[in-house]
Amino acid sequence: MMSTHRSRTLMRSAAAGVGIVLLAAACGGNSDGTSGSSSTGSASNLTKSEIKLGLLISKTGSSSSSDAPGADAATAWQEWVNANGGLNGHPVKMVVSDDKGDPATSVANAKAMAADTTILAITSQESNTEVAVSDVLKKENVAVVGATGYSPTIWGALPNYFSTAPAGFPTDVLAQFVSAKAVGATTWMAGDCAEVAACKATVPLRQPAATSMGLSYKGSLSISAAAPSYTAECLKVVKAGADFMQLAFSPDAAKRFINDCNAQGYEGWYGATAGSVSGVLTKIDGVRLAGGLHGFPWWGDEPAVAQYRDAMKEYAPDADYQTPSATAVWAALELIRKALATVSDSPTRQDVFSGLYGLHDEDLGGLLPQKMTYAQGKPAPQVMCLWIYRLEDGKFSSAALTGPSGNSVSSGTLKSDCVKPLG
Repeated sequence: MMSTHRSRTLMRSAAAGVGIVLLAAACGGNSDGTSGSSSTGSASNLTKSEIKLGLLISKTGSSSSSDAPGADAATAWQEWVNANGGLNGHPVKMVVSDDKGDPATSVANAKAMAADTTILAITSQESNTEVAVSDVLKKENVAVVGATGYSPTIWGALPNYFSTAPAGFPTDVLAQFVSAKAVGATTWMAGDCAEVAACKATVPLRQPAATSMGLSYKGSLSISAAAPSYTAECLKVVKAGADFMQLAFSPDAAKRFINDCNAQGYEGWYGATAGSVSGVLTKIDGVRLAGGLHGFPWWGDEPAVAQYRDAMKEYAPDADYQTPSATAVWAALELIRKALATVSDSPTRQDVFSGLYGLHDEDLGGLLPQKMTYAQGKPAPQVMCLWIYRLEDGKFSSAALTGPSGNSVSSGTLKSDCVKPLG
């Protein structure tokens, strides 16, 4: 999904000459939008002090279709960790705040979490409000650990933000072309949201990206989310001979667009990357999708992936765990768990920083797309790697390229692919 805020970020980045590459609000929640998910079961057997972690997320609102599943992943992770020894003997409690896609609410939630020093670290899953939140949190001595972000003015730029996934631009842009190449497409086209001019910020960058992948670029269409029909636009796609159509607009509109284009005889692939890979699109009968994932692939046979699926099925049986927003949140929380593996009996926010700085070439066995080393006082390395996928006949599979992996996994589902800026 190309959110309004993300689009503005892309425009700023392009203008600066950036090279192209490609809480959950429970019933009865607090007035500040926060809610606490209480530990249950074996958590009562954990005798050390409780560790609280925060999740700022758009569970409702304009970006909820892509962000919301991360909330269920966080609460399932909490229960799973507490059933398996907690954080070095400490029970963990997730404090989840729904910003409702509203900047003012997101700022209020961020301020509340920053002020509560019993919350030792924060994870962010807010497509449309992350910059407003960063204006608050960059001034605070609290680690913000993943999950999905889009603004390069935050991730890889602010020293208290610890990246676990690409920051959207430029990695996502080239991923749109890399994924087309990976599924054998030859002719690339895109649809951009009509409501915001910045949605077209990457249009001038597409021709060189297509050329670098050996693809024919057939231009882009302006897509209005309010349009009653996309028949005219779909006829243009078919006439152009495109066999890969990038969906750079909201998933809800994209779903209607796919149905209309299929009715007009389009038989090619559709492109969806990062937050666009949501159930709104992936559950369309017969759809063929390809793109890049910010969160690890959930369908793999690797033990860590199977462990994730088992935990989600046990502790959040009704949740949609087959989405990169859920796996990205899980991986971010697993990074915090790794950082606090030997935490003291009286943990503080500084322990999170110290634990993260003590990690070197860390990729959680492939749950992160790139090996990460965090240096004290410096921004996190830019993440240039992600997972290329394909969805066909209702089944997800990897579409990894033949080059080296960005993480420690050389083959299989968790092998990632990395992109480099052009020019």
